[in-house]
Amino acid sequence: MSSTFSMTLVQSASPTDCNLAFQINSTLPSPAHLVSNKNGEQGSQSQHLCDMWRDIQGAHNWNGLLDPMDPILKSEVLRYGNMAKVCYDAFDGESSSKHYGECKYSKTSLFDKMGMSECGYRATKYIYANTNVLAAPFVEKAKDRAVWLGFIAVCESEKEIRRLGRRDIVVAWRGTQTTQEWIQDLRDFLIPARLSYKCERTSKDHGAAIAIANDGVRIETGFLSCYTSIISHEDSKGKSVNKSARGLVNAEIRRLLNVYKNEIDNLSITFTGHSLGAALTTLSAYDTKNILKANCYNNIPVTVFSFASPRVGNLSFAKKVEDIGLKVMRLVNKGDVVPKVPGVFMNEKMGFLSRWLSWLPWTYFHVGVEVSLGNNSSSHQKSVAYYHHLEVYLRLLAGCKEDNN
Repeated sequence: MSSTFSMTLVQSASPTDCNLAFQINSTLPSPAHLVSNKNGEQGSQSQHLCDMWRDIQGAHNWNGLLDPMDPILKSEVLRYGNMAKVCYDAFDGESSSKHYGECKYSKTSLFDKMGMSECGYRATKYIYANTNVLAAPFVEKAKDRAVWLGFIAVCESEKEIRRLGRRDIVVAWRGTQTTQEWIQDLRDFLIPARLSYKCERTSKDHGAAIAIANDGVRIETGFLSCYTSIISHEDSKGKSVNKSARGLVNAEIRRLLNVYKNEIDNLSITFTGHSLGAALTTLSAYDTKNILKANCYNNIPVTVFSFASPRVGNLSFAKKVEDIGLKVMRLVNKGDVVPKVPGVFMNEKMGFLSRWLSWLPWTYFHVGVEVSLGNNSSSHQKSVAYYHHLEVYLRLLAGCKEDNN
């Protein structure tokens, strides 16, 4: 995020994206309640989702599904939005807590504790990241060097697999919660991605290793640091692990692809997140799609459903996202400032000038398809933080009226 906006938001709210000082009075409708059949009657999305899941995952860039938004697509985006919300609700952000910076629940109980026992997914891996930027006395706790940022889950319910039409792997990221993460958000200059890829399958399956050059791809410094910095933490078995968030994600997806290697033709990988989590969602999905491409798994759909995403990279990054076939849907509340940063003064809206100056470390480009939510103006004055809140996004997507409190 740009320095100007980030400091404004820090001053107007506590250093967290979702634990803000207001409440949403009405509950969100269940995604299943939003689905109608072709005759406009209330019905079950299982009637159609299994037949059109590739379109829902963006195979044709959601052409014909957005104006107005198809009810099945809306239901699925809401479902993934609730996955992102789990990352906030399950995070222990109390600085006085013994388990500060960790997930409150084990992988086996995560969805049960979140009231999602019927979702059909099982969490298989927790994502930790090194979000530490400044040394003492600025560090809140040593644990900030390995904080919980999200999870990877796989659909295991046969009933849900039939409804979805395939087996789905979800990678969900949370947004900013700690002071160190706010500092990462402020590091809004572009640096080379330096993400390399090679074929990891045996030579029996493929010939020489494939390397994909970065081709000038640059990523916001703070986002890239969160994703690639090495961390040290203990896994569930008490074994010391030295990996980056990138290493954890890539290793788990590689493992799951091996487990479900007989289902490759009916498998999807979906990334979701909000705010900082949306940026990490886009970056990790880009990374995963490149790895799959290098290993001849390009037929596996990789889709991003991001909420309130800031800009992540430069023009080369935006072009590369399109070239490799990564499908990105960005949901943007019209009243939210975060999707306008970084790159306030030099971005994709500047036309030829932004392309001519794309070499500068402050020229950012959004990626994917943008879906606007809410109105440009409101009859009620609301804080900057309100418009950025994930639950407000979900309420607007569901068609609920804005909260007037």
